[in-house]
Amino acid sequence: MKHLILLPIVLSLAACAPKSLYQWGGYEDMLYRGYKEPEKMNGMRTNLEAHIQKLQQSGEKVPPGLSSELATLFLQAGDKVKARFYYNAEKTTWPESRKLMDALITNLDRTSKGTLQ
Repeated sequence: MKHLILLPIVLSLAACAPKSLYQWGGYEDMLYRGYKEPEKMNGMRTNLEAHIQKLQQSGEKVPPGLSSELATLFLQAGDKVKARFYYNAEKTTWPESRKLMDALITNLDRTSKGTLQ
C-alpha cells in the first residue's frame, strides 16, 4: 500500500526534472573512451563532427566547448585547416571564448610558420 502511494509522487517528481540545456550527443562517453583508448580518437572526431553538423542543421546551439574540442582533435590529427575552422566556430558561437580562441589560432599560425612562442 505504501508503494502505491509513493509511486505517483516519485513519477511526478521525475517529470519535473529539468531538461538538459544542450544536446551533448554522448560527448562525455566519447571523451572517456577516446582517452582510455587513443586509437578510438578518429571515431570520436567523426562522431563529434557529425553531431555538431546535426545541431547546426536543426538550428540548435552547439554546447560550449564542443567546437573547440573538435578543433583540438583535428589539430592533433594534423588538420590545421579544420582546427582553425572549429576554433573560429567556437569563438562565433560563444563570444566569451574569443580571447582564448584567438590565442589558440595565433599559436596555430605560428606553428604553421615554424615559430611557436
